[in-house]
Amino acid sequence: MHNVPDGPVELQGLPVEDVDLLFSKLNSFSSLALAVSGGADSLCLMVLFDEWRQRTGWSGSSEVVIVDHGLRSESAEEASFVVQEAGKRGLPATVLRWVGAKPLANIQEEARVARYQLIASRLSDTGAQALLLGHHLDDQAETFLDRLTRGSGISGLSAMAADEPDGPEGLRLLRPFLSVRKAQLEASLRKRGLSWCSDPSNGDEKYKRSRLRRILGLLETEGLTPERISQTSLHVRRARQALEVSVQEIAERLFVEHPAGPVKLRLPAFRALEQEFRLRLLGLLLDRVSGRQIKRRFSSLQALDSGLMTKETFRQTLSGCQLGASEQTIWCWREPGRKVPATLAPFVGGGIWDNRFRYKAPEASERAGFQEGLFLGPLCKAPIARSTIFWPDGWPREAFDCSPVIWTGKGIGLNHAASVSFETVNSDRCEDLELERLPKRVKLPGNHFDEDAENGEI
Repeated sequence: MHNVPDGPVELQGLPVEDVDLLFSKLNSFSSLALAVSGGADSLCLMVLFDEWRQRTGWSGSSEVVIVDHGLRSESAEEASFVVQEAGKRGLPATVLRWVGAKPLANIQEEARVARYQLIASRLSDTGAQALLLGHHLDDQAETFLDRLTRGSGISGLSAMAADEPDGPEGLRLLRPFLSVRKAQLEASLRKRGLSWCSDPSNGDEKYKRSRLRRILGLLETEGLTPERISQTSLHVRRARQALEVSVQEIAERLFVEHPAGPVKLRLPAFRALEQEFRLRLLGLLLDRVSGRQIKRRFSSLQALDSGLMTKETFRQTLSGCQLGASEQTIWCWREPGRKVPATLAPFVGGGIWDNRFRYKAPEASERAGFQEGLFLGPLCKAPIARSTIFWPDGWPREAFDCSPVIWTGKGIGLNHAASVSFETVNSDRCEDLELERLPKRVKLPGNHFDEDAENGEI
């Protein structure tokens, strides 16, 4: 007969063997960053990571990054606390500050976006391969419930992944604690005599997350535990991954992409697809053409799909793209709109242009024959005579308004494979100028929608 305790059993801290198993995948990395706020979850991440690296002899480099959003009076003090705790363990720490005017609405979401932007910039400088986060099982359950309240489909309900190779701002995110309850992380800190920072907003029910936390406690008494929710989330993720593979295969088969940016596909082939595939294909098409993963309302995609399915001729602007259909073809191209792609003058060095193209140009001293300088910008802003352009067959001319063009200070367009062609005697002078379309994203867009949207993710 089993002994039954008289009262609730206090959770013990994570055993060493469990920690070693949770962190075992980190052995394949040589440079990591840890996002630490000072709360119990992230502080435990830092503490257990430090013990693990010393215990196992992991020889990689690591850095603790702290984001001070400046939204609370205590934030600077909490950042200092983390720096001190990291210093005790010989871990370098950097505080990143969110400066400038703060939004008046949707503060938590805007802070999240700013946080990842700041961290991505830092990791770009340091070369860290991935970012460790302290998200745990309770966070997973709260995320699931949050997206459920928004009417999410399988993209949203698949929740967070333990290893997210293409996270916000292109970061690789690692979440080793997704199978661990928050209480066990706190117990691990108490066992070591450590305290942590508490954010008052976590208990403020004017925030949705706090309300969901209370609801989750009620659901747990009815058997809907975070473990059960996580299990459901994993089932949904498998379905999502299978669907994403199918959509990628469809896109590879149907999309015809010009090196200068626009994309087209056959209208009958699009109409033959099931609606779920069509909606996801449209999201993928818009993200590919615009070069950005943009939040858009589900109703906007539905309206776009409806127009393409029912109208003989159709045109609509969405997510910075012009999308239309005529006869047997769907066209999609980047439109100038209110935000025309920038013109680089002078065109030097290397980088990313308009989130769509990678470029590399020689320094001015290396440019034989181009003493007047070179420029990179959209065709619609280039001082090039339209009569000198060889327009590609089978494409509307306006589809190339935002295509990249390289020209000289004398207004002479230079030929390049990733652009339209020109009648020019300088075509052989572009060999040392690199310009290419960025590769397709491996991960499909999650199709996140605005906070106030009636529907969630598809």
